[in-house]
Amino acid sequence: MSATAGEVFPYPAGPGGTVPPQYARLLAEEPVSRVRLADGSAIWLVTRDADVRAVLTGPVFSRTRAAALPGTGLGRGQGTGIVDLDPPRHTVFRTPVAAAFSAERTARWRARIEEIAAHLAASLGDIPEPVDLVGSYTAPFAGRVVCELLGFDGDGWREITGDVETLLMSGGADGPEQEACRTRLAKAFTGLLQERRARDGDDVAGVLLGLDDPEAEGGKLTDEERVLLLHGLVISGFIGVRDLLARHLYGVLADPSVRDRLVRRPELIPGAVAELLRFYPSSNDGLLRMATEDVELSGVRIPAGAAVLPLVSAACRDPRVVDRPGELDVERPQTPTLAFGAGPHRCPATDLVMVQHAAGIGKLLATHPRIGLAVAPDEVAHTSQLLPLGVAALPVRLDTAP
Repeated sequence: MSATAGEVFPYPAGPGGTVPPQYARLLAEEPVSRVRLADGSAIWLVTRDADVRAVLTGPVFSRTRAAALPGTGLGRGQGTGIVDLDPPRHTVFRTPVAAAFSAERTARWRARIEEIAAHLAASLGDIPEPVDLVGSYTAPFAGRVVCELLGFDGDGWREITGDVETLLMSGGADGPEQEACRTRLAKAFTGLLQERRARDGDDVAGVLLGLDDPEAEGGKLTDEERVLLLHGLVISGFIGVRDLLARHLYGVLADPSVRDRLVRRPELIPGAVAELLRFYPSSNDGLLRMATEDVELSGVRIPAGAAVLPLVSAACRDPRVVDRPGELDVERPQTPTLAFGAGPHRCPATDLVMVQHAAGIGKLLATHPRIGLAVAPDEVAHTSQLLPLGVAALPVRLDTAP
């Protein structure tokens, strides 16, 4: 093993839910290193921006083969559908999803997304303090947005997202509760497709059905494949946005000077979102790939058949690409980062995520410009119970003026 002796990967997060401190040493000294997992197996870590891009974009690195590796964690044996596929099969599924979340379609959705955020921000004043922003703001915001964009009635977001989260939290366990969740979700997703065929609308289900263009990839999918995609989109659109937006709001509120700067200059918020995505990534590890042939990265030879983990969160702090990478600077000139990944598995909803986070932060600060944490920043519990990092709760007071 070339990494620090005695340490087992994944490493604990740093202060305030930031990336593990070991990443700085790896970036400087061992950009490609072999580490041990808790189950005794070994993988290769890749940390520098250029090397991570090579793994994410190179055809010699297979996600499908890595997903079939024995064990659990880091994407092994999780059966998550589209993210476990390699091109060309992956392209069949990704193309309609990318079309569904195009920049043009996202622009049409922007007003409704901002409306939802503004309504929820205003409703926080009706809740006794301290207010938990996770339960009262980021969860309903993410849930309603993803359900409406998929084509559901937004009022039913709790039922849809609750069943999806229950299945995720069960870790693959089977029982009456899990079976009931699967039955309800199957009914909801198939019902959505049937209902969507009978009406017009600007939503993701319509794109997956090929209603805009029957010859497009969406029109060639089976309903079973469409249900698989809808299920995955609820996971990323609800749990991913709920937890990541909560982390970003923590980053804004943990330092009142950051909050005040964004309140005074709301035009900074889109750039601040990009910086928050860099500084507070959705995960501190990632999904494994397998090298299908010998390959060299940063002068280190990785043999064919080796499991390789591209650490996007480390690459986002590569000093070769980012000046002062350990500082959160919401006025930082935007630099190309890997917050959304790269290559075939790059997030197809990048534009939507940026719009959602800008709306979620902007409307909250516009409605409550003196909002602040109700506890000390180091008392906020950060969690990685599910793949997206988050905070267990984010208690705030809506007016912290003296």
